[in-house]
Amino acid sequence: MDCREFHEKHLEFVDDTLPGIELIGMQMHLNECDGCARQDATVRRSLMLFRNLPAIELSPDFSVRLQQRLHEVKVADQAAMQSGRNRKFAAAVGLTSVVMLGYIGASLRRVDYPQDIILPPVVATAVAPGAVMSSPAPEMVASVPAGLPIWTAALFAEQAPVHFASIDLTTVAR
Repeated sequence: MDCREFHEKHLEFVDDTLPGIELIGMQMHLNECDGCARQDATVRRSLMLFRNLPAIELSPDFSVRLQQRLHEVKVADQAAMQSGRNRKFAAAVGLTSVVMLGYIGASLRRVDYPQDIILPPVVATAVAPGAVMSSPAPEMVASVPAGLPIWTAALFAEQAPVHFASIDLTTVAR
């Protein structure tokens, strides 16, 4: 056994909770190592001194005074927590108010100046006579039986008569 292992197991050794084989190993290490023997003696003397101290006797009204003091501390802690919450809430309200007033002030500056709305020019073009609409793409037709979302199916159903009519017109016109 080495000193590190002795120090790790020393509390169990003093409390006499080690198994027999480890207890023998600890005793053998104490006989071989002067440093660990001094530490063991110091710990055991300290424990003996502590155990020989006179017992502390409490005054008869100790429990009552302790309970009163604990109650006072609890009330003070609750009051401090409540005031802390109130301060945080007040700070949040104040900060929000400052941000809102800043936004209103900045947006009011833009209202004072009229601005003209300028749209791009619109050019009307006539549809060429005889232009036919093309039929739907084969990818779209092929994907319909596979299942479409509702809005695309509704859009396709809405445009389907136009496509079929334009296809009929092209076959008749030929």
